[in-house]
Amino acid sequence: MNREDIIIEDLDKSQAGLYIHDIHRMKSRGRRLKFEFIPRSANSLAHILATESLRRKEGIYLTNSVPSYAEDQVRNDSVREPN
Repeated sequence: MNREDIIIEDLDKSQAGLYIHDIHRMKSRGRRLKFEFIPRSANSLAHILATESLRRKEGIYLTNSVPSYAEDQVRNDSVREPN
């Protein structure tokens, strides 16, 4: 898809609009971008961390552990996909 293929009819003021703006800026600077779809079921821990931190309006740094609300999902993921 070329930049010319994208038609923007109105200024998007949503959170997604900020990402779209950044993507356009990176593309105009010649950056090569690749997007991949990952189903939520394959990335449930990231989904829980994102939705809970947004709901709680908090930023988190993951250093050697996850918040208590995500610990169950860590255990569930490790049972499904052992190292």
